[in-house]
Amino acid sequence: MKAIIINEFGTADQLKIAEIEKPVITSDQVLIKVKAIGINPVETKIRAGSHISSKTLKFPAILGKDFSGIVEEVGKNVQNVEVGDAVFGLATQTYAEYIAVSPEVFVKKPENITFEEAAAAPLAGLTAYQAIHDHLKVQSGEHILVQSAAGGVGHFAVQLAKIAGASVSGTASGKNIKFIKELGVDQPIDYKNQRFEEILSDLDAALDTMGGEVLYGSINCVKPGGKVVCLPSYTKDDPKAIELAQKRNINLMWTMLTFKRESLIKLSELIEKGLLKIFVGEILPMNEIAEAHREIETHRTKGKIVVRI
Repeated sequence: MKAIIINEFGTADQLKIAEIEKPVITSDQVLIKVKAIGINPVETKIRAGSHISSKTLKFPAILGKDFSGIVEEVGKNVQNVEVGDAVFGLATQTYAEYIAVSPEVFVKKPENITFEEAAAAPLAGLTAYQAIHDHLKVQSGEHILVQSAAGGVGHFAVQLAKIAGASVSGTASGKNIKFIKELGVDQPIDYKNQRFEEILSDLDAALDTMGGEVLYGSINCVKPGGKVVCLPSYTKDDPKAIELAQKRNINLMWTMLTFKRESLIKLSELIEKGLLKIFVGEILPMNEIAEAHREIETHRTKGKIVVRI
């Protein structure tokens, strides 16, 4: 089978298509023929060698977390899964034509979305879901800020906060203001021409996707006793951010995604009901995986980038 591999850390040019052995499932696994994969910022960091998980990576390495596909083989101990099922989920080493996975890491694909849309949902959708519901615990009537509201995580977070009944302020570039309004953002802010920290105050919570000055500004916009979630792991334990949060009595959290199948089921239900929309900004073929990584590294993508396998 074909898989996308790296033989050493480096730029997107390290990503190569190679022929490798098709995985053999155990009695507790399922073989998935992959139809599409979502591309995430964390994968560009692993590829570059800058992510914490890069330290334990062995070459040649296959990256990837998001996937959608069709069940091709079912282990004898696996129940409630049939050959031919269309599924999507979150695993490892998904940049390949076939993956062997536990049935616990996927759910059935809603019929009202494509395989490409399904592949865009797991990591970004679950990250947003846990930030909004598990960490910020957004309630109806609250006012929250979502940074990078047009991005992969951001566009899910906006919708989930609106479903929860919150008022949402969101930042984006001018070209994406219309898009975030369509998502439900009540107060769109063009970060290139407006300073959000001069516009917003007394927020209940903020979801920061950048760190640094953006994080400091987000903390300053939240009222005492409020909450801020910061996603980029490389900014974890920023002493300036911690000091600022303590002075303002802000609950500052750096969160890591913990896979919960029940959360993926809830996401799937929202998608199936048409309450949660998935925006795929671009679909690229497998041989353009390097371009997909380069686009992610610009930090200016709209929605998710997906590669068709």
